[in-house]
This record gives sequence, C-alpha cells and structure tokens, in this order.
Amino acid sequence: MRPCPVCESPVSGSTCEVCGRELGSAPAATAPIAALEGLEPTELPGLPALGLPLERAPDLEPTLRAAVAEIPAEPLLGWEATEALGGPDVPAGGLVDVDLGRETAVDPPTVLSTAATCRYCRNVQATGLFCDRCGMQLPRPLQRSEAAAAAPLERVSCPRCFERTPADRPRCGACGALLPTEG
Repeated sequence: MRPCPVCESPVSGSTCEVCGRELGSAPAATAPIAALEGLEPTELPGLPALGLPLERAPDLEPTLRAAVAEIPAEPLLGWEATEALGGPDVPAGGLVDVDLGRETAVDPPTVLSTAATCRYCRNVQATGLFCDRCGMQLPRPLQRSEAAAAAPLERVSCPRCFERTPADRPRCGACGALLPTEG
C-alpha cells in the first residue's frame, strides 16, 4: 500500500479514503492473455502438477557427490609465497603499556558557590528553589556531602571509551556505557 501525498494515510485503491484525493485512474480489469499459436511456452509453474513427465538429459552428469575433502593448492603465478604458518598467540586484554589515567591536578579544585543565578532574569540569590524576582525554578548544582567531599573521588575506567568516570555513577559520562560494578 502506498501513502496518500496529501494526508499520508495508507491508500489501497485509486482514491484516498481519508481526504478523498484522486490518485489516478482506477486500474482496468485485466483479461487473461491468450497464448499465441506456434510459440513454445517458457514459464510452466509446477511441472509435476501438470502431469508432465520429467526426463533427465542423457549426457548430463548428476551432481549428487560427496564434498571434496581438500583441494591441492597450486601457487599463483606472480604471487610471492609466504613462509609463515601463523602468527604468535596474543593474549587478550588490550595493551599493557598504555596509561589510561590522567595527570594529577596541580591546583586545588574549584569550590562551587552556594548562590544560584536565575537563567531568565539573571537574579542571584543564595536560598530558595524559585527565583524571588521572576518565579522560575533556579538551577542547583548537585552538592556532595562533606564526608564525600573530604574523601578523594574514586574513579573507574569505562570499558568502551576508557574515560575516567566517578565510581558512584552507573553509566559513563562520555559514551553512556554501563560501568562495571564490584561484587
């Protein structure tokens, strides 16, 4: 079924049932086509169903043979043969020499202010969930608890993109992959 170009509803005939648009003339009823005399038919659906006998060509070799176990390889002309039979076994697990960590911070991290700035009227206020001037909701950064702020933030490496992400998050912040959980 094709879609109507006006209302995009599926159309099965020559007129859309939803909007009434004419999509073309109705297809004429097709009469069976009579075969011409003197021509040999080329499409015979289901020979055994017609009752015609199937004859095998006398010079045709049957293909019902067992599979060939191995074909002897002959060198191709102009190609250099290799002497190596296979590569060495490489252990899985990635590259051992690659450092996936980040540099240690030289300066202390920036402390977030507790004041929030309204993104609509640019009013700065220290308390409240809604702006005192325009009434819109204020953005609040997520605050870590003092115990968590005193402890260093543990980070894990993402198995897909190797980005270092805090261990308390279920997904990677860069690619969204699930992080491995301990336990």
